[in-house]
Amino acid sequence: MKDRSAVATLALGAIVITGVLAILPRAHAQDFFSSLFGGFEAPSRAAPQPYVRLPYTDEAPPPRRPAPREREDVASSGGGGQAWCVRTCDGRYFPLGATGDQSKEAACNSFCPAAKTEIVYGSAIDEAETDGGKPYSELPNAFRYRKEIVDGCTCNGKDHFGLAKVSIDNDPTLRKGDIVAGADGLMVANRSAGKHAAMNFSPAPESIRSRFRRAPVVASE
Repeated sequence: MKDRSAVATLALGAIVITGVLAILPRAHAQDFFSSLFGGFEAPSRAAPQPYVRLPYTDEAPPPRRPAPREREDVASSGGGGQAWCVRTCDGRYFPLGATGDQSKEAACNSFCPAAKTEIVYGSAIDEAETDGGKPYSELPNAFRYRKEIVDGCTCNGKDHFGLAKVSIDNDPTLRKGDIVAGADGLMVANRSAGKHAAMNFSPAPESIRSRFRRAPVVASE
């Protein structure tokens, strides 16, 4: 009699567990077993490492294949992803960050006024395309700079590798509160009221200047 009662109790317990799992989501069911028996730890997902791009670099992160939803969003936005400024005479390129009130095209041209430029968009240059859908790799001089130095191909009108000097007053990447170093020391960027107001600068307070003070380092002989 006791054996039958024990079997009936186990059977009833199994039915209850099955019923609970049937109505619980998958993750909750896993948590249920974890608390009951231990284990079943969800695999940890490592956070992606940040990648810093530098102007005129050939290094690029491995292409990341976007999720289906991401691909739909990029396709529907028309020119989504990182913007790249391309010097069309030799294919040199550099990434464009925030451009403030300037368009990407205007910002690109301000950094490279001595050459014709074009904007392409993509997470990496190998995947980047123009607004019209033409891949960077199909541009007439794509990657030409890797093979030769093209005569007369320059951004600043002086050399092949430098960008044009942009006045700090016209820097499209500046934001209110940014700290810049000038002839009068550290300054804080401010913008007057209005969307298109000019940028002005005021001396940084002591609390900010003190953070950037460093004792001189003298090499030992």
